[in-house]
Amino acid sequence: MTSKVRVKMFPCENTSEIEVSTNEDGEYVVRATSTCPKAVKFVEGLGPLTLTDLSDKMESKVFRNFMASDMSANCLLLPGVMTAAWVEAGMIARSMARKGIPLCIEFVE
Repeated sequence: MTSKVRVKMFPCENTSEIEVSTNEDGEYVVRATSTCPKAVKFVEGLGPLTLTDLSDKMESKVFRNFMASDMSANCLLLPGVMTAAWVEAGMIARSMARKGIPLCIEFVE
């Protein structure tokens, strides 16, 4: 199966669609289409992910590659990748994802 999320960023106004699927080896393959070339480069550099990459921040190449990237520290692409991968890995129930409740950050006064 495949899990997919959309990330909309402010103030850069970039939009990324992240898709995660499981390959025949049980690894997680991430693909992205984005208006941000940095996001595409980041995702293309990940390669297949393991459960360790999804569950252990200290050992995760997702976190390591994000830290080494030239992406902004507040970019929501990293949580977008992790959320889609967690759904694909069964760490977030698909029934919850199907509800369409957005994850969001709101500016408040």
